[in-house]
Amino acid sequence: MISQRDRGELARFYTVTDPKKHQKGYTVYKVTARIISRKNPEDVQEITVWKRYSDFRKLHQNLWQLHKNVCSQSELFPPFAKAKVF
Repeated sequence: MISQRDRGELARFYTVTDPKKHQKGYTVYKVTARIISRKNPEDVQEITVWKRYSDFRKLHQNLWQLHKNVCSQSELFPPFAKAKVF
């Protein structure tokens, strides 16, 4: 767990790649987080997880709710991308 003090000392980069069809029929996406120390840029941590489309939809709903509660109503929140067959 990253402490509150360390949050400003770290840079975070995320990529979503490699969509794959799971054997149960749904698609999973490879999500990679790279966490780099601003004090020591050679100190890089990389974490990879696989997530479903529905996980991204839940994240979008949570971010939309947070945006609605924090920002003014005139600020638009981007819509969630529709599922596509690739």
